[in-house]
Amino acid sequence: MHLLDKDGYPIARCRSCGLVQVDVELGRDELEAIYGEEFFTEEELFHDYVAQRDVRLESGTSLAGVLARLVPGGRLLDVGSAAGFFLEAASRHYDVTGVEFSPFAAEHTRREFGQRVLTGDVSEVGLEGEQFDVVTMWATIEHMADPLAAVRTVASLTRPGGLFVLSTGDVTGPLARLDLHGWNLMLPPYHLFFFSPRTIDLLLRKAGFRLRRITYDGVVATSGPLASHRARHLATLVGLGNVMTVYASRDDRPLPPPSPPQRLAARYRPLRLTLR
Repeated sequence: MHLLDKDGYPIARCRSCGLVQVDVELGRDELEAIYGEEFFTEEELFHDYVAQRDVRLESGTSLAGVLARLVPGGRLLDVGSAAGFFLEAASRHYDVTGVEFSPFAAEHTRREFGQRVLTGDVSEVGLEGEQFDVVTMWATIEHMADPLAAVRTVASLTRPGGLFVLSTGDVTGPLARLDLHGWNLMLPPYHLFFFSPRTIDLLLRKAGFRLRRITYDGVVATSGPLASHRARHLATLVGLGNVMTVYASRDDRPLPPPSPPQRLAARYRPLRLTLR
């Protein structure tokens, strides 16, 4: 079902599952052209990501600390490792490997931090046979041409009981519901897929993961009373926000389709992982 057009790209919602996506297929050459050096260094697009080294390292340190409390040690794979800031922070706790589609960003990580980064799509970089205790995918799945294929590959690389954590925008969150066309994460052709808790749960189940918890950043507005610190804190507590962080565990058992109450409970269920 067609929803809108943004920057010349049609945006549609699947009538069956509700997934919102760019309703045109981009070729490999087009995607490679998008993620050149300018993507990471231009001020206009993403505020010169590479120049935000200190802020990004601080954020990565915080994220890595959260993961280390859940899985203290082992091997970590970061899919979509960008310029390597999280990978460097996580290396204090884990034996790390990165996968990055952009040759520029992958080389930046190797040069600046000396970390192991493979260049290309996670399904093609030759990780077959390797197993990881933790796999992360920060603000990456929305950029992928085939998210399900990527997450299925991730499942094959995650040891049974291992942890998979990803972040992405919530297309059913307050900002998106208020103005989908003007939503700050409606950015085709950079963002191709726009997930909700329901559609990310369905994708995880198809790939062999069990959803354990969804948390939010608490951003519910960019202006007005809902943009205050207090409003953001309250929004986080009740499970509202713009970006969701999704925690899942690798599960080899077949999973039945989730009921609506199960999907809702996943937002608030305490995260307790029993790792084998």
